[in-house]
Amino acid sequence: MKRALFSSLVAVGLVGCGDDGKQVDTTGSTNSMTGILTLPGTTSEPTTTTTATDPTTTTVPTGTAGPTTDTDTGNTTFDPNDCGEAVVDIPVVTPNVMLVLDKSGSMVTPDKGYWDHDGDDANDDGIQDADPMMMAAATPKITRWKSLYSVVDFITGTFENSMNLGAVLFPSKMAASAYNATACPVNMTPEVEIAPMNGQAILNAIPGADETDATIKGGTPATKGVKAALAELATIQDGQPQFIILVTDGAANCREDAANNAELFEQYDENLSMVVGDAFTNLNIPTYVVGIAIKDETSPTANDGNPDNTNAFQKLNELADIGGRPREGDVKFYDTQNQVELQMALEEISMQILSCTITLDPVPKYPDYVEVSVNGTAYGNTQVASCDGSEDGWMFTTPDKNEIILCGKACSDFQMSGVLDAQYRCPNSG
Repeated sequence: MKRALFSSLVAVGLVGCGDDGKQVDTTGSTNSMTGILTLPGTTSEPTTTTTATDPTTTTVPTGTAGPTTDTDTGNTTFDPNDCGEAVVDIPVVTPNVMLVLDKSGSMVTPDKGYWDHDGDDANDDGIQDADPMMMAAATPKITRWKSLYSVVDFITGTFENSMNLGAVLFPSKMAASAYNATACPVNMTPEVEIAPMNGQAILNAIPGADETDATIKGGTPATKGVKAALAELATIQDGQPQFIILVTDGAANCREDAANNAELFEQYDENLSMVVGDAFTNLNIPTYVVGIAIKDETSPTANDGNPDNTNAFQKLNELADIGGRPREGDVKFYDTQNQVELQMALEEISMQILSCTITLDPVPKYPDYVEVSVNGTAYGNTQVASCDGSEDGWMFTTPDKNEIILCGKACSDFQMSGVLDAQYRCPNSG
């Protein structure tokens, strides 16, 4: 079934001016919603003719904002060659993002599933690294799953206004702790379908933070997890960019065409790179790859449920390149060794996905009089000198003045709220 999702909109108010530059008309309400914004629509033709000697104003009736599939938008009557009256809607990119989350048994097992979540004991001696007296006990380790749950909670709560989110678990909650195919199921209908404001739905659908190996168990069927995410993204026909964020703590197994249990668990699933590569090359769907406590070492040959003679670090490095969103440097995937790094990784990815560049259409006739505010904070018409993070505000990015970029706090606030208001003003408009 094809589904359409809502896109956020940037509200643009335009202040009309006569040929002499005097203000003669004011239009454009900022009827804003977080995440979904519908601009006012004109429901009746203006009947008042405005001149420089007749200071009456034409009112554009206020529209409504709501979660309808076919979003009502304002009628554009703006002529960029004449600072005329208008209500203009500018679509904001609202990406569709699938979280593909590792729920394998190694996320909680006593031998592998616990880690130094706050990074206070890097040498694993039980003493806080920062204590010069070497006496303060390090905080107790927690499961990788608890950390992942906490980070998902943070990311969805922070960015659900700006991204349409969904989630897939691999394996599903039906997985067994067994050396056979029952350890490898994945729901082809995802645990949470992509939708706006979906953070709580995701937290409700995945196992809780304190779940144990009674629930967190099974193999690492990452390929099937990515396939399920792609199947969900294929149902979205809204023209918005699509992304996958794959989070895993090991090498993929549970190959679908495995001839026996040994092949199912002891061989690396090379199909993962083919599926991820095809998604990027042919579907324009990049995959961000995040590793949890991955060691740069080759696994032994053992009947232990993990792919033999496989360096998971190298495999994820290759996968990040194939997925189209590698990091700079030698380590291409997001290599996280504690919860702090995991949260930083997903936050960095989210900010990469959410662009702070806004196209202005129509192009303002008087660019020096464009005023910008983000989520209620006014930045006026003064551009920043640099967008290197040292200043908060905005600036034009092109000589034609048809695009702006938000900088510093203006960018981060927009990424979290999805709400921006720009006013096209004119000389002497006040």
